[in-house]
Amino acid sequence: MKLRFEIIIAALIGFAGIYMNCNPANKMTSQNPETFIKTPLEETHWTLLELMGKPISDTPERKEIYLILHKDQNRVEGNGGCNAFSGTYVLKNNEISFGPLVSTKVFCPALQYENEFFKALSATNHFYLKNDTLSLTRGKIMRVAKFIAKN
Repeated sequence: MKLRFEIIIAALIGFAGIYMNCNPANKMTSQNPETFIKTPLEETHWTLLELMGKPISDTPERKEIYLILHKDQNRVEGNGGCNAFSGTYVLKNNEISFGPLVSTKVFCPALQYENEFFKALSATNHFYLKNDTLSLTRGKIMRVAKFIAKN
């Protein structure tokens, strides 16, 4: 009887050890603690990487396209590649919508990208954050813009 009890205890300890080593949450916290550091949505400088699935990079004709969501009065500001813009936004869980945006009206060769960027913002109704990447989507799966946090 005592031997059977010792075998059961040893088996339980063995299973507990296997579970602790195989549990993904334990591995992430012990090996990669920064994995759980989440870049905040608000008060972060978000630089555009992709617009409607197409990669975006800065060029001499186009300024950095970015946005910053400010908690104070739910204000958004940024640059569309040519012109500075600002406006309002509304957050609710993983839903986001942008109010009317106002911008300066400087002409530049990258105006086409800026117009597409503003259309993407007006079509956005959801967002997803993963580490330092922000995705704005139409519905829950159609990504319209992808950003990376700028340090």
